[in-house]
Amino acid sequence: MELSNLNIKNGLCISLGANIDSKFGSPLDSLLVCKPKVEEIIKEWVDQSNTKKEENRKSKPNFIWSSIYETSPHGVENEQPNYLNTLVLVKSNYFPKPSNKKAKLLLKELKKLERFFGREEMPKGKKWLSRCLDLDILWWEDFHTVDEELTLPHPRFMNRNFVITPLSEILSRSQKITKFDDPKWSIK
Repeated sequence: MELSNLNIKNGLCISLGANIDSKFGSPLDSLLVCKPKVEEIIKEWVDQSNTKKEENRKSKPNFIWSSIYETSPHGVENEQPNYLNTLVLVKSNYFPKPSNKKAKLLLKELKKLERFFGREEMPKGKKWLSRCLDLDILWWEDFHTVDEELTLPHPRFMNRNFVITPLSEILSRSQKITKFDDPKWSIK
């Protein structure tokens, strides 16, 4: 799907989730502690990627956070606690030019943050185990890349309600939308 069709072009989107305690406490505590750390990582990434000093002074990204949503685990075989999920849409006129290298630099910093919170590496062949923190880059502008480390846009984000619901919340803030109510169109 072309991201520009979703009114999200010129943005960076990162999802955050947790369903077990981290060294900072409950999943909610983890997300609360993580929020400013994610913003700082992105600000530093933008500043390091911009070579012009003039751009660095103007490069204050706009962070648009969703509410936090509680969701049941998706695609798991064993019983797990529910997740708390949120996402941030970042807008900036001074993002670095999209490239695989720069996207992987950001991913590396996000993975370091996961480990700082106490996330352990997943055993080979195991997917979707409980996590004290899970950070995923969902997309970065219209940039497309596919390799072993990173696929952008995230290949399954459109099929995940824990992404679509917070995304629709964020997008509805920037586009007026009201429910049309007419007796001729009645859904029961």
